[in-house]
Amino acid sequence: MAPVVLNVYDLTTQMNSWTYWCGVGVFHAGVEIYGIEYAYGGHDYDVSGIFATRPREAPGAAFRESIHMGETDMTAAQVQHLVQQMGHHYKGNKYHLLQLNCNHFASDMCLQLTGKPAPPWVNRLAGLAVMLHCFLPGSWVPPLQTPSAMPEVQSSVPVARGKRRAITRDASRQKLLDSPLSDEPLPIDMSSSRV
Repeated sequence: MAPVVLNVYDLTTQMNSWTYWCGVGVFHAGVEIYGIEYAYGGHDYDVSGIFATRPREAPGAAFRESIHMGETDMTAAQVQHLVQQMGHHYKGNKYHLLQLNCNHFASDMCLQLTGKPAPPWVNRLAGLAVMLHCFLPGSWVPPLQTPSAMPEVQSSVPVARGKRRAITRDASRQKLLDSPLSDEPLPIDMSSSRV
């Protein structure tokens, strides 16, 4: 069993020192496992935006805290495979400040490794901004993507008694896969993605 740690960083230290106590802030997050921290960022290319750094040393951010998320029975090789599969969805040119950011990735990776997503406060500000998007100046945030334009993400996490649950961002498509657990990780099904 390997520990899974969510490392949270301040992107605006001064503002976060006030807003953190209200349960919001501008944060960056990465997932630490096997001595490597994985995070997601945007770029102009249609390839993975996932990158690896030394734990608690994210570029351009001030380390705030580490949160122990649990443990995984995946090997280092299986984690690498998972990261590669997640890269099909978390492409650099698909990064969106509010709808597909580093915190979405970190929460998704924690969910796949431990069965638990990141604490809600890590990405709460983005969720609030989506709800209040029509009130924000267009120069502050990019246009929102409609649910039909958002790529569907489907991943698997262990559930009780040797089954894996397929989780999609579209709750109406959620289903249970009856595949036995094994040493091999189940691939993320990207066949129905609209990327």
